[in-house]
Amino acid sequence: MEAKKTLFSTRELVTVGLFSALAYVLMLLESPGYLGFLRIEFSDVPAVLAGFGFGPVAGVFIELVKNLLSALSTKTIGAGELANFLVGCGYVVPLSIIYRKYKGKHKYLFGYIAATIGMCVTGMIVNYFITLPLYSNMFGGVDALIGMVGGMAPGFLPQIDSLWKIIIIGITPFNVVKGIMIAIVSYYVFKLVKKPLQF
Repeated sequence: MEAKKTLFSTRELVTVGLFSALAYVLMLLESPGYLGFLRIEFSDVPAVLAGFGFGPVAGVFIELVKNLLSALSTKTIGAGELANFLVGCGYVVPLSIIYRKYKGKHKYLFGYIAATIGMCVTGMIVNYFITLPLYSNMFGGVDALIGMVGGMAPGFLPQIDSLWKIIIIGITPFNVVKGIMIAIVSYYVFKLVKKPLQF
């Protein structure tokens, strides 16, 4: 009689659990806010490592757990956590699939490019249809939110006077920078832990 297949082996489950806890801790170590609500943090790095080692499901699981933990003490009625989860998955899933399926020497480069594009596209959709409307309810309406973000924008940026401009001028360039930073950190960390963790 064949044993039932489980989603994760015991070793994978322990590693994913530890990485989930680490991701939550890293989520707390964030930069000061840019445009009021955008912050650089490296909680996606453990998800990337798990995606490399065990596949995209492990990466998505870590993204889910860290955001569920964060939602327990959220100040954003869950909007920030929902956006973080979806955008993080937009980064981790294509990256881990390309890494595990593509055998060429440029798989890291292609993977990180696809991941950053995935993060940006997912961010556009999620922010326009979900996150920014939820934030607008918190700040007294769409116009109030646009005014707040526009007032916080650096002087070298064009005027921000619509939701689309918040996304195109503010959020998308931020996600490009964040995607590159996560790529650099996760690449070198993975090189260090690949053999010890038997990835």
